[in-house]
Amino acid sequence: MGFFKKITGKKEASNLNKGVAIPLDTEEYLSKLGVFEEETRTEEIPQEVTDAGVVYIKSIPLLTLSDIPRIAEELKSGNIIIIHIKPFIQRVQSNNELKRAVDQLRGVCRQIEGDIAQLGNEYILVTPGPYIKIFQRG
Repeated sequence: MGFFKKITGKKEASNLNKGVAIPLDTEEYLSKLGVFEEETRTEEIPQEVTDAGVVYIKSIPLLTLSDIPRIAEELKSGNIIIIHIKPFIQRVQSNNELKRAVDQLRGVCRQIEGDIAQLGNEYILVTPGPYIKIFQRG
């Protein structure tokens, strides 16, 4: 039994004409399972989730530029942040606004010696520094 089948319980779709196995779309599969819900809330994170000495990986949707200070505070607290940028992209009128948001995030990362990387088309990963770096293939 293949690894993919063990995880999903489904077989890979195969292209019999070309003899190439094409995996099922992971995002679509996880969406059907309801693993990830749409991130539209901007609730404050409870105090018990911000304990000193513990590093958390947190997902925060970027809705407006006013969300960046919250992300900066989380990074300064030593947490790793996965930023969902799709809600921001859907709201902005131009690429300049997205560029401005990314530039602000880069500035925060430089300030704390953190790191920043894009994850696909919808996410940005930011880490506090200098002890956590993102490996990027060259």
